[in-house]
Amino acid sequence: MKTTWPLVLLAFFLVCCGSDNPASEDPAVDDPSGGDIAYSGGEHSGGHSSGGHHSGSSSSMKVEPISAVTDTLIEDTTAVASKSDLPACTPDKEGESFYVEGERALYFCIGSEWHPSETVTEVFQVGCHNGVLTLNMTGEEEEVEESPSQGQTNPWGGNFNFGGGSTSSALDTMPARRPGAHIVGIAEKGPFRYGASVKIIELDSTQRLADSRKTHKTCITEAAGNFSFDSVDLVSPYLRVEANGYFQNELTGGLSSHMVTLKAIVDVTDRDTVNVNMLTHMESPRVLKLVENSGNNQPIRSVKAQALKEILGSFEISLGGSSGGNSAFPGWGWGQQQQTTTSTDGRFAEDISLFDGDEYSAALLAVSIMMQRNGSGNDMLQYTSGIAERIKGNGNWDDNNAKADLADWLMVLDTSGSYATIRNNIASWKLGEVPDFEKHLRNFWTSIYQFGACNSMTAGTVKHVNNSLSKFFISYYEQPDGPRTRFICDAETHLWRAATDIEKDTVGFGKGDYDGQIKNGKINAEKYYVYEQSKGMWRAATGDDIMEFVDIAEVMAGLAPDEKVIFILRHAERTDDTGKKGHLTDGGKKQSKAVGEKLKGEQIYFANSTYTRSMETCEGVASGAGVTYTENTIADLDGEWYVKDESKYESCKSENGGGWQATSAYAYKGGICPGVYYDFDSRSEAFILDIVKPEFAKVNRVGVWISHDTFVVPITVYGSNKKVNLRYFDTKQWIYYLAGLAVIMDSKGNIRYVPVKGLDKATMTM
Repeated sequence: MKTTWPLVLLAFFLVCCGSDNPASEDPAVDDPSGGDIAYSGGEHSGGHSSGGHHSGSSSSMKVEPISAVTDTLIEDTTAVASKSDLPACTPDKEGESFYVEGERALYFCIGSEWHPSETVTEVFQVGCHNGVLTLNMTGEEEEVEESPSQGQTNPWGGNFNFGGGSTSSALDTMPARRPGAHIVGIAEKGPFRYGASVKIIELDSTQRLADSRKTHKTCITEAAGNFSFDSVDLVSPYLRVEANGYFQNELTGGLSSHMVTLKAIVDVTDRDTVNVNMLTHMESPRVLKLVENSGNNQPIRSVKAQALKEILGSFEISLGGSSGGNSAFPGWGWGQQQQTTTSTDGRFAEDISLFDGDEYSAALLAVSIMMQRNGSGNDMLQYTSGIAERIKGNGNWDDNNAKADLADWLMVLDTSGSYATIRNNIASWKLGEVPDFEKHLRNFWTSIYQFGACNSMTAGTVKHVNNSLSKFFISYYEQPDGPRTRFICDAETHLWRAATDIEKDTVGFGKGDYDGQIKNGKINAEKYYVYEQSKGMWRAATGDDIMEFVDIAEVMAGLAPDEKVIFILRHAERTDDTGKKGHLTDGGKKQSKAVGEKLKGEQIYFANSTYTRSMETCEGVASGAGVTYTENTIADLDGEWYVKDESKYESCKSENGGGWQATSAYAYKGGICPGVYYDFDSRSEAFILDIVKPEFAKVNRVGVWISHDTFVVPITVYGSNKKVNLRYFDTKQWIYYLAGLAVIMDSKGNIRYVPVKGLDKATMTM
C-alpha cells in the first residue's frame, strides 16, 4: 500500500486543486519591532502562518532569553514534541509542514491528514521560498538554467588567467567536468531551519572567479541544517555556496529575528562535503583577496588554510599546526600542480561543524556567538561584513575600538551567567555534545583587557580593565568614580572571572592587626569586612559586627512612652579656627537648624562644652526646633574626658600620627601610650553613670548635648560595643558633624544606646 497511495493522493490534488499552487505563492514577510514575524498571502493567512515559527504556541525548543542579549525570543510554532501534538490538518493548512522533534521528521498536511516528508517527496517536489517549505503540486520539475555544451577546452590547465566579473562566462556553454556530483553539507549559524534554501553558484576562473550562470538549488528539510545536492553536473571546481533562511539562535534558544545568507567559497576538486557557516562566510573575502594577490595563479584550496588561521587569529583563537598540501582530485583532469600549504591540521572552514565534538567546533561556535553582538538579523550580517572587510586586506582585524566593544559585551555575558544559558539553549536542540566555546569567548575578552595568563602562578591575582577603549576602563584599581567590576584569576579553574565583592574589596589587606578588625572595602567603600584571627581571614561584616547610624528623627519615632533620650553629638561645621573661640561656618549654622527642625514640638534640654562653636550649635538646633536656648555648660564635654595625663597627651598624638589616629586606636584597641589614657570601658561607664544618668531628671523627653570629636568618637564606640566604623587609625573613617550617640533611658533606669546622625551621613573618610 505504501507504494500505491501517493498516486491516489496525487490524483486527489489534481482534481481538487488543478494546476494552481497557492502554497507556493510568495508570502509577504512582515517584521514588526515586537519580534514576531507573520506571514500572509494565499492560503498562508489565518490563525497559523505558513512560516509558523514565531510567537504563539509553546515548543520544547523554548528557552528563556538571557540578560545582556537584545534579541527577542522567537519561538518556533511549527515544531512540536510528538506526532500527537500536531494541530488538526484543516483545509487552510494544506501543504504546510510541521517538525516533530521526537521523530526528527517533517510532516506535511495533505488531504486532511499529516504525512511524513519521506512519503510526500515520492510524489511532490519540495521547494522553499522566504524560509518556508512549499510543495510543487504540478509535478513539473523546477528548471535549473544551464547552457548547452559547446565542447570548450579545459580552462583550468596551466596558470590561472582571470578575466572580468561578467555574469556571462565560458562555463555557461561547457560540458560538465564532473557529472552527477553528490555535494552534501551543513548550513549553520546556529543550524539553519527547515525551509532554508541552499544555492551553488559555479565560479569562472577565467574571469577572476566571477559568477557564472551555472547555478543549482536545494532546500533544507530538517532541523539540523543538513543539505544535499544528490546529482549536480559541475563544470567548475570553484563554487560559492549560499545558505539563506532562519537559524536557531544560540543566544535566545529560539529562531533568528530575520532570514540571513551565509556563504562559502570552496574548491571541490577533492571533496564532496561543503559546510556553510560563520567561518566560511567571514573568510570568503580574504580567500578571494589572497587568490588575487597571487596574480590569480593559485587555486582556492592553496589559500584556504591561511585564511582560516587569520580569521581565527583575529579572535585570539589558535588551533592546529602545519600539514602537507592537497592532491588533485582524480577524474577531474584539471591538472593543477600540488600545493604545499600551512593548514590547521588539514582542516578548512568548510570542514567544520558545530557538533563535531572537537576544538574546531568550539572555535566555530565561539565566533558564531561573537557575531551576534548586534543581534541575529541584518545587523549581524553588517557587523560580520565589516569585520571580514577589515581582515580581507592584510589578514588582521585591526579595529581596536570594535574589539574592545566586543570584549565588553562578552564580559557582560560571562559575568551575568549567560554563557551557561547559551549552553543550555544549544543543548536543548539535542544535536550533539556542545563544545567548549566558553574558553574562546573568555580568552578573547581577557586578552583584549590585557589580563595575561591565568595559571597556578597568577591564581588569586585581581585586576581592573586598563584598556582605555573599554567602557569599563579605569585608570587605577581603587578609582572611586568608575565601574566597580574587577576580575580575579580563579585558583581552581585557572580562568579569569568577575571577582566577588570580598575578593576585590580586600585585595592587599593581608593579615589583620587584631581580631575583629574592620575595614571598608577598597572598591565598595560602603561595605565592611571583619578579620577573624582564629581563621586568619577576612569575611564580610554582618549586622552583629556593624552597627549603622540611625537618623535622629527615626530614633525619636521609636521611643517608647516611658523612654527619654539624650543625644551626645559633635558640633556642626566649624571654621579653620580650632581654638575655644572658633565659630561655626554659615554652612554649620544651617546644619544645626536642619537638625533642630527634626525636633520641633519638643522641649529640649541643652548642654554645651566651653567652646563657642558648641554653644552656636545649640543655638542653631534651638532655632530649628522653635525653642529658646539657655546656655548650660558642662566642662566634661570639652573632649578630654578620656585623657589621664595631659602633659603626655601631645607627645602621644605626635607619636601616633595625630589626635584622630591616637583617639581611635585607643577606643578600639587600647594599649596605646601607656599612662596617657584612662581604662576605656570604666571611663566610658563613669561618664554615663556619673554625668549623663543624673541629668535625665531634667529632661522632659529629649536632650541635646554638643561636644567634640575626640570625645564623641570614643563614647560612640563604647555605646555601640565597638560596632560603628570610626576606625580612623585603620580605615580613615571619622565622625561627621552632628553625629554621635543617643543615650536612651526608660522609667526603670535601664539604658540602651543607638549611634545617631543628624545629617545625611554620620562619618567622613579623611
